[in-house]
Amino acid sequence: MNPVIHSLYIYPIKSCHGISVETAELVDTGFQYDRHWMLIDDEGQFLSQRQHAGMATIFTRIEGNSLIVSHQGMDDLSLPLQQPLQTAVDVQIWGDHCTASTVSDAADEWFSAVLQSSCRLVFLPADEPRQVDQDYAKPDQIVGFADGFPLLVMSLASIDELGKRLGETVTIERFRPNIVIAGCAAHAEDEWKNIHINDIVIDLAKPCSRCVIPSIDPQTAQKHPELLKTLAGYRRRDGKVYVGQNGLHRSHGRLSVGEHVSATPK
Repeated sequence: MNPVIHSLYIYPIKSCHGISVETAELVDTGFQYDRHWMLIDDEGQFLSQRQHAGMATIFTRIEGNSLIVSHQGMDDLSLPLQQPLQTAVDVQIWGDHCTASTVSDAADEWFSAVLQSSCRLVFLPADEPRQVDQDYAKPDQIVGFADGFPLLVMSLASIDELGKRLGETVTIERFRPNIVIAGCAAHAEDEWKNIHINDIVIDLAKPCSRCVIPSIDPQTAQKHPELLKTLAGYRRRDGKVYVGQNGLHRSHGRLSVGEHVSATPK
């Protein structure tokens, strides 16, 4: 079997539940609407499942021109996909500082109630580009609120391998990929320099080091500590555990499930 796109995902709000899509548009920052919004604390520091595992159960879906956010016990929150600028706020993502825009008091109240902690929802305006790490990217390559790169590429067989070692089924959603490729060996992406899908080239810039988030069930927010222990047993290198590759796309375009993938070896 030749490699093909098995599935595609976007994560509109950083660290909240993602959306499986049949097609995805590549724009400057990666997939359209991917990590376009983010939750911050009162100091402007980004929030994630590392501090609030329950963010995994904040679900999102796109309906028409709106992003619908839902959580058990709460009325749905509707946000316009084309967000008007509000108050500028300085935010921090790891070592990066950038200027974001607030969304609304109503959104802040909704998320603060869900997390039971004061927070604000922000988005990254188009005129506030955030550069990708210049050790790996060109000056014009930018990213939204993802940790560092526009895309995360993984092979489906990598997760099947983890499931075999763990002795149970593991869902790839735990690893929050954007592009999942079937029809290749486990961790084949480690040996690829780039992938070609139609006329789109995606360079695989560096391996993705993993934190606690894959141990959090994306449906229930329950933690599975044995998962990371098992993974570390065969994927640890230089003190970190690596799964998947961070990707940089060279052009805009559309990707669809089922499309053929050709890989250039390193």
